[in-house]
Amino acid sequence: LAYESLGSASDIQNCRFDNFRLDYYPAQPTGKYSIIPRRAMEKVLSVCREYVRGFSLRSESLLLCGGTGLGKTHLSLAIAHEVIRAGFGVVYTTSPNLLDKLQNQQFSRTQTADEDWQALALDCDLLIIDDLGAEFSTSFTVAALYNLINSRMIGGRPTIISTNLDETVLRERYGDRVLSRLLCTYHPLQFYGEDIRMLKRLETHN
Repeated sequence: LAYESLGSASDIQNCRFDNFRLDYYPAQPTGKYSIIPRRAMEKVLSVCREYVRGFSLRSESLLLCGGTGLGKTHLSLAIAHEVIRAGFGVVYTTSPNLLDKLQNQQFSRTQTADEDWQALALDCDLLIIDDLGAEFSTSFTVAALYNLINSRMIGGRPTIISTNLDETVLRERYGDRVLSRLLCTYHPLQFYGEDIRMLKRLETHN
């Protein structure tokens, strides 16, 4: 059921570890620090594979950082697929979708038991929040995000968050309390390279 739910809202059918293509990442040094994207992404892929092999309710949380189209969603869904296969309950959602549902739940007068998104997000074995920063930011969304991150941290339940935002923007958007928890309790995985969606689009036009 979790798999079917994920599939209806995402591209999980096409996102696996075995079709994550490293050849899209440059093999030559790039950027200010002469990082070799392909080598860096080989390490990221290795960490994600190892993560699902040893997954438990006490696994660490992951923070996937990097620009648009670098494979963060692909690897998040690949992790979700493998963790579900291992028998755990996974909730995958985008940040705008989750925070919108939480806000509607908070102010709705017609809430039913099967619409308790707060409980679902807090109690699932693994919560994956994709595209943090794409939501419309309000005092409610910041407070709701802090509550999720802090409650799951206290409860020892793993969370995976992906974002295009750097540390400076995260602090401006969510404040020091959220940033401190992300930086100090999550294992960071930095994504490098060029926008793969654009590269694939160029392939289809050539």
